[in-house]
Amino acid sequence: MRVSFDSNAWEPVFAPEDRDYASIRAALVDRRIDGFICEAAFRIEAIRRKERAEYFAKPHMDVRFDGPVIHEGKQYSKMSFGPNDSIHPGLPDKQIKKLQRALAAGVKVMRGQNWIGLPMPLKILDINNFVSEESGAAQERMQRQLDVSALIDARSVGKAAFDAADGWTDRDRTSAEEKQLIKACAEWADGEIVAAHIAYQNDILCTDDCAGGAGTSIFNAANRSWLTTEFGVRFMTLGDLAAKVSQ
Repeated sequence: MRVSFDSNAWEPVFAPEDRDYASIRAALVDRRIDGFICEAAFRIEAIRRKERAEYFAKPHMDVRFDGPVIHEGKQYSKMSFGPNDSIHPGLPDKQIKKLQRALAAGVKVMRGQNWIGLPMPLKILDINNFVSEESGAAQERMQRQLDVSALIDARSVGKAAFDAADGWTDRDRTSAEEKQLIKACAEWADGEIVAAHIAYQNDILCTDDCAGGAGTSIFNAANRSWLTTEFGVRFMTLGDLAAKVSQ
């Protein structure tokens, strides 16, 4: 059974002091379940709340010019660009400890969408931390991810909530606008894990986020129903999963 863990699920499971979810950890170590977390939790949610407005308003790019390169007798300059991972402020110490325990238990990291100016924390850049994929399978998975993400955005949730909060713009914000942006970052990350869960074709999406049944959230009642009907997403809480693996 392949289980995608939301941040509010995997972090409690791997908290050093936890005693409630030992059955889940044992099931992961024994490979009775395969666990997955999404890199969006680290690229987006790991940014401290008070720093989010300034951080996301600036694309953190790494542009390199290499060369010259000779091709068919002609000289070209080679340019590459992507996120400047050295800009990422890093993961909180408590989260690093949880991540280390998760990786040691065999949990793998799913890739989110490729945001060129959105850095990755250096702590998870090791290729061995990620789900292994053949080139063709990776291309198909990325296309599924793009397609699902577009449908999520069309429902005004996921990254669409971040866009609605004007998250790409560096400007003065009222207290209410800053709170909206903080919540929108979390919503963006939620949309990413849902798209990754579907794209990687996992079986269970484990989250304790019920969105209060309403509001702007991919996890509200209406969107959960849509995800189940359209994509067969099966939701479980941590308690549900612990009970299942204990049977």
